[in-house]
Amino acid sequence: MYCRYCGKEVKEKSIVCSGCGRPVDEPGSVTGEPVLGWSWGLLLALMFASLFFPPIGLALGIKGLFSEATKVKASVLLTVAVFSGLFWVAIILGL
Repeated sequence: MYCRYCGKEVKEKSIVCSGCGRPVDEPGSVTGEPVLGWSWGLLLALMFASLFFPPIGLALGIKGLFSEATKVKASVLLTVAVFSGLFWVAIILGL
């Protein structure tokens, strides 16, 4: 079985995940399959979309921060969205 937060394999009678330290006795906290994160292709597509419409990157980046499997890629996406948003604001204001 695998932890739903970090995807690390958890023994059947474990109380706490050895990967992330979260309790596994909560309903639905352990699944039979590993957690799948975002693929690099999906991340690149989201970053490209965020260059032209930053709210996409902001919304999906914030949502991705809540999952251990996508936290790093969500941070990258948020960074791209924030900088592209600032870029568009500067263009609109004529700076």
